[in-house]
Amino acid sequence: MDTNFGIHIENEELLEQITVDINTKRMELYDWQHRGIDYFFKHNLKSIFQVATGAGKTIFAIEVLKQIHKINPDLRCLVVCPKNVVLEVWTTQLYKSGYNLQDIGIFYGLGREYAKVTITNMQSIKSVALEIFDVLILDECHNFPTKRLMKIFQSREFKYMIGLSATVERIDNAHWELLKMFDYNIFKYTPHEAIHEGVLNSFNFYNISIEMDLDTYEEYLELTQNINILLQAGGGYSRIMRTNSGMKFKMLSLMNKRKQLIANYQRKFDVAKFICIKHRNEKTLIFNQYNIQTNKLYWYLLDSGIQSKIVHSGINKEQRIKTLMDFKKGKVNVIAVTKVLDEGYDVPSIEVAIIMAGDASARQTIQRMGRVLRKKEKESTLYQIYCKGTIEEAQAIERAKLFKQLASYYNDYEYKLTDTELVL
Repeated sequence: MDTNFGIHIENEELLEQITVDINTKRMELYDWQHRGIDYFFKHNLKSIFQVATGAGKTIFAIEVLKQIHKINPDLRCLVVCPKNVVLEVWTTQLYKSGYNLQDIGIFYGLGREYAKVTITNMQSIKSVALEIFDVLILDECHNFPTKRLMKIFQSREFKYMIGLSATVERIDNAHWELLKMFDYNIFKYTPHEAIHEGVLNSFNFYNISIEMDLDTYEEYLELTQNINILLQAGGGYSRIMRTNSGMKFKMLSLMNKRKQLIANYQRKFDVAKFICIKHRNEKTLIFNQYNIQTNKLYWYLLDSGIQSKIVHSGINKEQRIKTLMDFKKGKVNVIAVTKVLDEGYDVPSIEVAIIMAGDASARQTIQRMGRVLRKKEKESTLYQIYCKGTIEEAQAIERAKLFKQLASYYNDYEYKLTDTELVL
């Protein structure tokens, strides 16, 4: 008996026949994927594909790779991923798409195996023999434009290059160096197009602002006033952050205390509970920003009779995978997560998403939205919960701009101090 990637093979001839059958089976592609393939072969065989999360970027890239291997079966491909969990997604998708196990190599940690398609991560790329590869695929390529990585990639001329991302643009403008490497060829498929063409699910959006009680809001205003005093005294945030003064650490402490005050505000948890009860039989993801907030929400839901699980950086990899499998099988319908699920994980079909905290970046917004908009029979539902009149409000407004443009229906709802339940 042979063992590969944890799969026990009793009959190698049977396995080979199965994979050959899969390989000759033509996958049904979306129209955007056909257009993307055509774009790639018409644009110097180097292109970045900026495609909405959930629209099938990985499957698309594998289909392009299969087209390349039809032209030359002997070419070797290197797939570079930002996270180890993404390597596992690629291994699974390559096998499902018809690549035999012996054609897939994993190069990271103690496993250093070259194959027809070799998958590695950002940390291991410096040890990879780039000269043996003619095809390069950069998954979540917005993570790669650092001086160290760009120097490595530019040391080798690849015949075929594919970049994948939901949002290529970076705040530091380093994406221009990445675009230059791809001859500025970028194919875009937006969330709006994906929803309009039925590739992503249509959804309803509820934008819920929460009125804070007087004592909590006064504490919030006092923290904000103290932060502003420090900012004025120190010449602004950027100047203070360049120092190692006591002022810097005091300001960071005050800012963290303010964030925690908002993130852990009890009435936000009440609203999340009402939503979970309303969608009791539907698969629900609750997005937070901090592990402490996520843990507190978990215990609060448990005390309210709502069974849920946690996925964040404080939970080990094996437990995360088990939780997602239980979620997929319907053993649990609610998972509270942090940004650890924003990229990489192949999350099962979601019906409801609740955003309780996050940043206002377009990248995170599109990634989280894509988690709930994978195609299904019924419309998805997306909620955003934020504290009115706080720093959360500005971020929530930015996120809501995109959601409102794309939603089939949206409702701005204020949860007032006098309210004891959520009535939408």
